[in-house]
Amino acid sequence: MRNTRLAIALALTCAVSPALAQNQTPDGMPSTVPSRYTFTRVDDGFLRLDNNSGQIAFCSPHSVGWACQAVPEDRAALEKEIARLQDEVASLKTQISALRAPPMPPRPPADLTPPSDKSAEAAKLREDIERARAAVENAWRRLVDMIVNFQKDMMHKS
Repeated sequence: MRNTRLAIALALTCAVSPALAQNQTPDGMPSTVPSRYTFTRVDDGFLRLDNNSGQIAFCSPHSVGWACQAVPEDRAALEKEIARLQDEVASLKTQISALRAPPMPPRPPADLTPPSDKSAEAAKLREDIERARAAVENAWRRLVDMIVNFQKDMMHKS
């Protein structure tokens, strides 16, 4: 049954292009109005494609004449696949929302009150800078003295 449907679909696909190319007027120009049906020859008859609705029918000769029967579609399988894909999309959306970073917490309000006494803080800062300068200067003098003493010792030994 499935192979039959596949064969019918394959035959229809292969036959659509040549069938559309045959849609010409007697003077050789393509017609502007397409026909409603496109027919494709298969083993025991024809496949009829309704160009408006997309339905496919199998037409075959009978004792009284020709009869066309609609080709059954596997609509249930299509709807099942659509439902599965919709579930997958929904789960992916929840995963994406879970992976997104949580919003940043609000910043605490800034302390906008002016400092009480800037001159006292500035004086303390100046004292700290002066102490740091004196310490660096003292360390530098000791380093130079050590280098000079080392050079003197080296000169006396040689």
